[in-house]
Amino acid sequence: MIKNNHSTIIDFGSRELRLGVFDNKLSKLFFQSKEISQKDNYEEYLKSINFLIREAENKISAHLENITVLYDTSEIFTIDLSIKKKLDQKIIFKDVYSSIILEANQLIKDCYINKKIIHLIIKKYIVNDKEFLNMPDEMSKLNSLILEIKFICLPYNLYKNVIETFKKNNLKILNFFSSSLVKSFKYIDFFKENKFVAFLDIGLVRTTIIFFINQKLECLNSIPIGGNHITKDISQIMKLSLDESEKLKKTFNRSEIDFSYSETDSNDNTDIIKKIIGKNISIDLLKKVVLTRVEEIIELSFKGMSISNNIEKQHNLNLVLIGNGAKIFNKNSFQIEDKYNFKEINYYEENDLEICTAGLMFEKNFIDEDPQKLKKKQKKLGFFHRFFNIFGNG
Repeated sequence: MIKNNHSTIIDFGSRELRLGVFDNKLSKLFFQSKEISQKDNYEEYLKSINFLIREAENKISAHLENITVLYDTSEIFTIDLSIKKKLDQKIIFKDVYSSIILEANQLIKDCYINKKIIHLIIKKYIVNDKEFLNMPDEMSKLNSLILEIKFICLPYNLYKNVIETFKKNNLKILNFFSSSLVKSFKYIDFFKENKFVAFLDIGLVRTTIIFFINQKLECLNSIPIGGNHITKDISQIMKLSLDESEKLKKTFNRSEIDFSYSETDSNDNTDIIKKIIGKNISIDLLKKVVLTRVEEIIELSFKGMSISNNIEKQHNLNLVLIGNGAKIFNKNSFQIEDKYNFKEINYYEENDLEICTAGLMFEKNFIDEDPQKLKKKQKKLGFFHRFFNIFGNG
């Protein structure tokens, strides 16, 4: 086999590994996914990665050495830093800009020695007291420069565990990205008409929310609750095994069921449940179990984020639900408490290949300021909304 310059993306999920290989023209050469049965079992990850790499190499007849990894955890967190430079002499913009980036990066490293910076994003430029959302053109006179920077970090031990898993497969990681962030930067293009957009990425055991204002990243928050907690709730309340509960939850993915506070038991829905698990259970109780956890996930995801009064008054926040844990929203209706006066709630149906493609586009197009590289309707109880599939892939 020969060496190559192909782009290889691996989405390192809790339940599934996805691997995509693309050529220099960004066309797909190979794609395959593999389910993970034991979360945090790095031996299983090691064997699964080896399997996917060997499959890809056999398909494209070339060795894979360099990869980009997409990864997320509930322990991801952000640090916001504003740093200012006053200048009393003529200086090149790019020189002072690079100097500030390096200084800010080192400051975070010194203060958070057990953390790994995976993204450094400029939120705002303030040049000579004028604000810019994007890097301004060269200025003849530069008196002061303020950069508002967002650092996205991981605990170093988690980062190291993932890195070691790939090293044992003789793979070099060129880029290490947050999968939720990567996906949101791709999907945000579909919402150019919306000022405020929040992506709620519901994974197996964590949910990450990414909030944009005018297409610019404003904040990111992650909580240790995901789709698996819905499964556990069903298991505990309905006295079912976890396997039965997971199967039961998945029946809702395209069932067109209304999740509300009213007790309107449907014989048709009950028959569906009976056929799947062979047990007579209350569909109303089941819906309430799911509804309660869904509300908690949304509530805790927003908690601690500074959502402006402007959003609450104007009812103009568009919430977009993504991730495997969000599939329960597909074609179903939920009556939920609407503390944020959502303008709209949408379910975005993504597929595995699209996730790897999002990583590829982020790698090629997004300016991640890495120092290494520098060198709908309101009701009294809440609102009742039909979740609909937009820009779906199936």
